[in-house]
Amino acid sequence: MPKTDHCQGPLKDPSEDGYLPVDHQDFRIIEREGINYYLVDLRKAAMNALRDIIEGCAAVEQECWKSQEDFSHYIQKCDMLSYAVLARRIIGFCAGSLFVHDAIFIYSNDETMVLREFHHRNIARNMVFCNMRWILQSRHDEGIKHYAFMSISGNPRIVNGYYNHSFLIKILFDCSFKASDKLIRALDAYRHQYKISLVHEDYPFCLKNMFPGSNTFNPSDQRFQFLKRVKRNMPADFDHMERGDAFAFLVKLPAWFTRTFVFGLMVLAFGRRFFSRRGIGFFAGN
Repeated sequence: MPKTDHCQGPLKDPSEDGYLPVDHQDFRIIEREGINYYLVDLRKAAMNALRDIIEGCAAVEQECWKSQEDFSHYIQKCDMLSYAVLARRIIGFCAGSLFVHDAIFIYSNDETMVLREFHHRNIARNMVFCNMRWILQSRHDEGIKHYAFMSISGNPRIVNGYYNHSFLIKILFDCSFKASDKLIRALDAYRHQYKISLVHEDYPFCLKNMFPGSNTFNPSDQRFQFLKRVKRNMPADFDHMERGDAFAFLVKLPAWFTRTFVFGLMVLAFGRRFFSRRGIGFFAGN
């Protein structure tokens, strides 16, 4: 029976072996502080074999927020899934999608959830770093000159955070708060691919009807108000509560810088131990 590459799918027919466990070793990429991290290339994995993994991630999502879509359906729209396991229990996951347009490789960090009791363990950060490193090591698309990292949210605190952390980014790089036409065109292509509409055509980063009814906080709570400077980037009818409108924050980086930067992030998160890990180490297949 042919063997697949690491993270691409089960090594045996799931009809023979049943569902794969959450700690399936072919998906394991690294360990830190007793927490094991796993990554699945959803484009190549047998989805019917991932039932236990998908259910484990769905349980995390249910504890974290009010989703309007069944997770088992939602995850089929994604290209990759990383997740964290402690004592054979999934305690966090990070789902993403991949898209290439005009020499720009877009990684969309679609959904990242970690159980509240583990928020202090940097699990979300570690999963995102692993995803980015895996992309750089496993994808070999020709002609890529830039990588764009995207996060979409309708939560005012998160969107405000995008803005507050973009001061230096706006000076050095192309991002949503000071976007080039090329970045806008790349997002337009992404939207058309995934059938996403704009709230208003004059606001290219305000996406319509992304998370309807998922925000459960009090919209009058002062902690959940968009900054005035952020509102300038949104149309008057931006509705993040009922309709579920969201803001797409993208930052576009040169390919050479991305590789150096992500390498540094991995050293920060995992030290030198990741050098020899298959899928994320110096060789994609090691």
